[in-house]
Amino acid sequence: MHLPSKLNSKHVVLLALFIFLLLLPFKNLIDNIFVSFSRNLTITPTQNLQKIRQLQKKNLSLSLQIRELYYLKQENERLKKALQFYQGRKINLIGADIISFDPSGWRRIVIVDVGENRGITKDLYAVDDEGWLIGKIVDVRGDFSRLIFVDDPNFTAPVFVGTNSFGLLKGGVGNVKILYVENGEEIEAKDKVWLKIPSLTFPVYIGEVGRVSKDTNSLFWNVEVKLFSKNYPSHKIFIIQ
Repeated sequence: MHLPSKLNSKHVVLLALFIFLLLLPFKNLIDNIFVSFSRNLTITPTQNLQKIRQLQKKNLSLSLQIRELYYLKQENERLKKALQFYQGRKINLIGADIISFDPSGWRRIVIVDVGENRGITKDLYAVDDEGWLIGKIVDVRGDFSRLIFVDDPNFTAPVFVGTNSFGLLKGGVGNVKILYVENGEEIEAKDKVWLKIPSLTFPVYIGEVGRVSKDTNSLFWNVEVKLFSKNYPSHKIFIIQ
């Protein structure tokens, strides 16, 4: 069959009519495809932003859940360590959590969630999960207490240094020291600094000697202390009754 090289307008009209009649039964299908394709092309920037925010919220939620599980694992390990440390010793310990902080940038005072309702009294000492001294109770109310940390400028406690020396431990932010030491020549760096609590048969360690010096014409030696506990301000604490 020989086709003319050029179609006249009549032939074009007839061909277009033939194609239209051929595709007419598929009109609805073609319309649906076109509408769907158009919707995909007309997603607004606002819709994209909403999707991004939804994914960000989901990602943040998962991250927080992972962080919570990690914290619970660490908390469990700390409690196990504390139990092992005091296991077999006749010690009455009361676990406490920090619920509030002193807003000052240089004070080291916190509020713990135990008070008179748990038998807490003023001047009881507190240790961390490894048994290092971290502070003492300075104020007690019905169901909470105020605890001052060793490195607070107002913290004081009578302490021993090594085996033969003693003095008054004075707190300070980054500057914990022992006052009124007369026999500083017997003290060496890394000698243990410890506290004797009447209810315990063993010493509670605070830190070790960092540096020993003496000013000219002074009666007392300057003894700087490096604290053992690094638990401030968020870990579990235990109050010794």
